[in-house]
Amino acid sequence: MVSFATNQTTANMKAKFFYAPAIFSPLPKIYVLTPDKILYSETREFSIFHSESVTTDSYTQFNPKLHETDDHPILIEIGIKEAKEISLNTQFNWVSKYLLDKNVFKNTAVQA
Repeated sequence: MVSFATNQTTANMKAKFFYAPAIFSPLPKIYVLTPDKILYSETREFSIFHSESVTTDSYTQFNPKLHETDDHPILIEIGIKEAKEISLNTQFNWVSKYLLDKNVFKNTAVQA
C-alpha cells in the first residue's frame, strides 16, 4: 500500500498496486486500487485504448483472487516503484501518468 498527498486536497490518499503477468494473454496488466474501492487499469492494443474500472467490495479487505481472469489468472501486489517501472511489452506504462493526473506530489509517494 502506498500513501501520498494530492495537490488539490493535501490529504493522504492511499493506493495499492497489482501486477497481472501475461500468462494466457499477450499483454501483462497493472491495476491501481484506491480507497473508493475502484480497481483501475489501462491497456492499449493496436492503438486502441481500453480502460477498466471495477468497483470492488473492499479496499482494506481486497481479495485479488476475486479479480483474477482466464487471461490473467494471477494478481500480485507490488509497490509503487515496481508499478511505475514494470515493462508492459509494447504498451506505455500508464501508472506515472495516472498518478500525475491525480495531482500526486512525486516527493511524497512512499511505500507503506
